[in-house]
Amino acid sequence: MPDVLVVEDDAFTRSGICRYLDSLGYQTRQAGDVQTAWELALESSPPTAVIDIRLPLTTAHAGPPPTQANGIDLTLRLKKSFPTMGVVLLSAHHEYEREVIQMAQRFMRSIAFLHKGGDMSRLEWALEEVQNGRTLFQSDLVNKTVLETAVRTHFTPTESSWIDQALAELPHLSPREREIAHLLAASYTPETIATRLHLSKGNVDNVISHVYVKLGLADMKEDGVGLRPLPILVKACLLADIRQSS
Repeated sequence: MPDVLVVEDDAFTRSGICRYLDSLGYQTRQAGDVQTAWELALESSPPTAVIDIRLPLTTAHAGPPPTQANGIDLTLRLKKSFPTMGVVLLSAHHEYEREVIQMAQRFMRSIAFLHKGGDMSRLEWALEEVQNGRTLFQSDLVNKTVLETAVRTHFTPTESSWIDQALAELPHLSPREREIAHLLAASYTPETIATRLHLSKGNVDNVISHVYVKLGLADMKEDGVGLRPLPILVKACLLADIRQSS
């Protein structure tokens, strides 16, 4: 199991999360504030993190629980430095989900939002999803149609038809092709995908070529002037995640 950085200012809650993840075989590292979490990430960048949205900036914080969404800023900072890191954001306040959705609208992948206090097995599921390059939200609170419409406002007219074509063909990929497509869309390089999946670099390159052919993106140099396959794949995978959230 990969390492998980758990960032939660409430010691009791943090301990409970770590005990649960430890029982699943994860190796956990703990932080109670933004500064400590950042230092731990720099020491040994973990592939995944569980981050409370309301966090103090430093250990010097005292008094009532923090009310600022410093966990959002920490996530943006981590994703900028470690693009493939999977992040599960936790909050008891559903209004913060809008800020997480804004991250997705910027095509930031491997992010999940969960409400505190729910079934702990949802955390296990969310970690597995973000490790596989997917983006998800607390689906019972998200209007998928509204979210997809908001995401589509960022598409240019030229790229929209390519994205819709790729989105329509994604379900027809093989399980391995879908797996690699989502990892590629989540900023994994072919080299890191090969290492993660215990495949050769040549094997991964061949699968990526097949994915682009099946999604109709292989001929973009001739037919899609100014467009590249990877950004189209990123946007198609995000829409697929929105539609398939459950």
